[in-house]
Amino acid sequence: MPVSFQHDGFLANSMLVTKEPNNTGLKPGVHLIYVNPAGLDRLKQGGSTKYPDGTVFVDDVREFSLDDGVYHQGGHEFITTMVRDSKAYASTGGWGFQAWLGGDPTKPIVTDPVTQCFTCHTSQSSNDFVFSSYLR
Repeated sequence: MPVSFQHDGFLANSMLVTKEPNNTGLKPGVHLIYVNPAGLDRLKQGGSTKYPDGTVFVDDVREFSLDDGVYHQGGHEFITTMVRDSKAYASTGGWGFQAWLGGDPTKPIVTDPVTQCFTCHTSQSSNDFVFSSYLR
């Protein structure tokens, strides 16, 4: 899956995950979740409508540290993407999944998108397999 880490997306949501395991299944870190313009209106609307092909979600997961009650964002742990292409990724709900260690595009870490990604996303089938909601 081709990727560009330069994006013209919008910050859709963010969260700080401080421990693992946790009930979200997310790795610890500062999660900065972006959506590109193709998917922004659908994200804002919510509901069960499918996202348009060309929608891209990016989760930029950063290290963090705690110093005197202040959380500080650090370097990339990894970057994950979901790319909507209903034909190319029909076996995974129309979404292509990938993640890169340290945010380095030469270090992909997803070898089996079904078991590593899509299996968890099936719980969100009523939201077109997307966990994110728009930060209002």
